[in-house]
Amino acid sequence: MSDSCFVVRLNRYLALTAGEMKAVSALERDPKEYPSGSVLWQEGDDVSELLIVHHGWAHSETRPPNGKRQILRFHFSGDLIGAAGIAFRDAASSIVAATDMVVCRFPRKALGETFIHHPRLAALFFSMSQMESIDLADRLRAIGRSEGKARLANLFLSIAARMRAVSGESNPVVRIPLTQSDLGDAVGLTQVHVNRLIRQMTEEKLITRNRSTVTLLDEPRLIEISRFVDRFSAIDTSWFPAARA
Repeated sequence: MSDSCFVVRLNRYLALTAGEMKAVSALERDPKEYPSGSVLWQEGDDVSELLIVHHGWAHSETRPPNGKRQILRFHFSGDLIGAAGIAFRDAASSIVAATDMVVCRFPRKALGETFIHHPRLAALFFSMSQMESIDLADRLRAIGRSEGKARLANLFLSIAARMRAVSGESNPVVRIPLTQSDLGDAVGLTQVHVNRLIRQMTEEKLITRNRSTVTLLDEPRLIEISRFVDRFSAIDTSWFPAARA
């Protein structure tokens, strides 16, 4: 379990008991590899599983009637995919591998059993899901009210905050193995506009981008531009039930 990014992320917020570690381990059996471009499920599919990402990147996407892709969220190591849509059997969005991936699939029923026997884990999973929902609302607000530079800054900061929740480090160098088309579809901008904005942000010494990495050179200024709020650094666990084992 020491190699599990998901467990590392959970432990950032809550020191798991041996019983809780065992319960999480049961969800991470039988990892499977998926090459870049694989569709893990399609929007509208009858989905009875959730996914834990061990390695690689994916994104949630939807395609409105005009056919233009809208990326809702990026997923990477330590993420639980599918919890946000667990109220519905039909998938609200497609999950597509952006890079080669290793994921663990487990049935929703297994999550229900975990909730019964480990209510503190249930509270933690629920809190993490709500954290991601608020972060998505923040990004949608940025798309609706901000210029392109602020949208892109918000996205970079959000990804950095989520990665730091796993690593526990405040490294300004963030691995973002995404194309400019991916970035544009996540913030409502064209690929050409994203390219121009990255050059502008580089000239202003806000960031540098080198292939699959982005270095946040002036994080305070990026936060000011985008009005970014870090939703991932801490969780209020004061209301959580006591651990059973």
